Amino acid sequence: MIFTPEEVVNLNDYQRSGQFHPFTCGNGDDPNHPHPYGGNGVLVATVRGWICPFCDYAQNWAHEFIKEKRPI
Repeated sequence: MIFTPEEVVNLNDYQRSGQFHPFTCGNGDDPNHPHPYGGNGVLVATVRGWICPFCDYAQNWAHEFIKEKRPI
């Protein structure tokens, strides 16, 4: 496990927040990489790390501050 379940929730909240540039796939400019959070190539956090839902791109790190719950 790379991220805890709580970190996964927090990371995906940050991805959707619009406050920061989201973590993206290295193939994100490909129009075949649409994402429900908006934009192309936005990664999804899982307990196994970041994944791209459209290809095999993966990433295993995140800034510590975004693993924590966002202040309201």
